[in-house]
Amino acid sequence: MKTMNTQNPSLPFFDITRQYKEIKSEVMSTFEKILDAQACIGGAYVTEFEKSAAQWVGAKHAVTVASGMDALILGLKAIGVKAGDEVITPAFSFFGSTGAITWINAKPVWVDIHKDSYCLNVDQVKKKITSKTKAIMPVHLYGQCADMDALMKLSKETGIPVIEDTAQSIGASYKGKPAGGIGHVGAISFYPTKNLGGAGDGGMIVTNDELISQQAMLLKNHGMPKRYTYAMLGSNSRLDALQCAYLNIKLKHLKKWNERRAEIAGQYIKNLKDLESKGLVLPVTMEGNKHVFHQFVIRVKDRDQVKARLAELGVPTDIYYPQAIPDESVLKEFRNPAEKFPVAEECAQTVLALPIFPELTQKEIDTIIAGVRKAL
Repeated sequence: MKTMNTQNPSLPFFDITRQYKEIKSEVMSTFEKILDAQACIGGAYVTEFEKSAAQWVGAKHAVTVASGMDALILGLKAIGVKAGDEVITPAFSFFGSTGAITWINAKPVWVDIHKDSYCLNVDQVKKKITSKTKAIMPVHLYGQCADMDALMKLSKETGIPVIEDTAQSIGASYKGKPAGGIGHVGAISFYPTKNLGGAGDGGMIVTNDELISQQAMLLKNHGMPKRYTYAMLGSNSRLDALQCAYLNIKLKHLKKWNERRAEIAGQYIKNLKDLESKGLVLPVTMEGNKHVFHQFVIRVKDRDQVKARLAELGVPTDIYYPQAIPDESVLKEFRNPAEKFPVAEECAQTVLALPIFPELTQKEIDTIIAGVRKAL
């Protein structure tokens, strides 16, 4: 996936072809072995990746699935969320968090976000808990964790499990604990543009609970504990051996790649900090967090005009996300018209993502910084 800028073709918003060149020979050699053996479903490569990824996030169990969305859906089902139950989740994120809740006919209950972390506001979570609340789903947005101490304390007090949407934050940590391995379940996405991206869609459920792991294993494989014997109604959500082998190769580089993202983010912050006097809002790494900068998101009041000026200057940008989730028309049946999410709604009008991926060159970084300075 290569998102090019027509004004300056040498400066893409994101380019994963550069990363692939670094690992191509090992990937092709491994793929040849798998294809020669036609061992494409299950087997050693899947098991090896699940073991390696579980260690990465500090979890005892990992279950690969077909997508990040499936990780959320099956993760919710594995902890017992059913139709009619309520799940608390942030009002500002990618649609997948809310989409997973509605897909199993549960009800999303939204809370506003923290203006600095972009993660859900825990104080508001407490106010939204009812007898129907069966899960809390924080989203570790843009590459850093929500306030997991407060959430896990609340979970312990109420008995409500926490499922971490870790789609954008593999490699991040909160007070030394890896993202995804803190709550009862972690759901990870391996969409190609993620910090650990596959050669297509893919996802993973991680947990320290053996029963949840067993439930997830059944749910992803038709509900079959053994061939043609069905213990529950499941789905077909297996991640194939080619994808697992590819991801396992990339996993060895993830620490280095995440460190490079943080280094680029540091350059942006250092060289743009003086523009805060002109209304620029830079990302904030919250106390106790290790940020892996899946996205580098600034806020500016005249966002659309700034975006257009940057395009003219040859600097590509993107918007994550242009609307608060409850404002989506397909969700109107779940929305209380009296509810307001002022931080989420403000962010939807002001957020702007700058290019950030490990293979950006210093010349490209300098061009982006210069472009932002000129645009503002």
